[in-house]
Amino acid sequence: MAHEVLDEQGSRGQFKKIGIVNPSTASELTHLTIMDLVFFDDISALHHTLRVAYEQVPSESRHAFISQRLESWGLSKEQAQLCASNLLTQNVEGSADFARTNAMHVMGSWVRGEQEGAVGSWLSTMKETWKFNIDLTYVHKIEKYESSISTGPFFQSSYSRPTTNHEWGVWAPPDSIADQLKLFVMSSSGFARCMTFEWIDNCNCDYKACSIGGDRFGRESS
Repeated sequence: MAHEVLDEQGSRGQFKKIGIVNPSTASELTHLTIMDLVFFDDISALHHTLRVAYEQVPSESRHAFISQRLESWGLSKEQAQLCASNLLTQNVEGSADFARTNAMHVMGSWVRGEQEGAVGSWLSTMKETWKFNIDLTYVHKIEKYESSISTGPFFQSSYSRPTTNHEWGVWAPPDSIADQLKLFVMSSSGFARCMTFEWIDNCNCDYKACSIGGDRFGRESS
């Protein structure tokens, strides 16, 4: 649910509460403990906060302004500082617009696949998906499927083994316009990092291919 707040600088902003899995109790999927994390409600709310920071806060204090907001919402000091420093990489007049532009380009589903073996014998396939949502949450999913068929003069055997791994959390773009970006991502376990996201073959500015962590992905059609 979104809430309107009035911060110490007199600006109104939007934030939301989202459920985060407590990693200390995540060993059994049927007994997950949910704790609250507050983050920007969506891309527009992020843009508003950065614009207010530029208009009302001195340049040398903007990182601390954003970081303190994030800390008050439940992020640790280290998580908040990492997110704030990445959001305000340039810390200039256009930072709010630049961050929003990056977010709108990154938003969506990005997919890559791998395959080994051959149909009719041993076959292993993998599909990896990153989905960046407008509400600044993300889902990272890796789906693997392994199958094998063995035949002989008197027998035939086969097996299949599907596995799926999910990671989800929150993300935020930088305010720098470049082919290579650093995205802030924080998983539901609380692990925060800045991940390399680079545009590929983007001479026409169509934003259809990218590299995430060194692997090539294509935009998935909606």
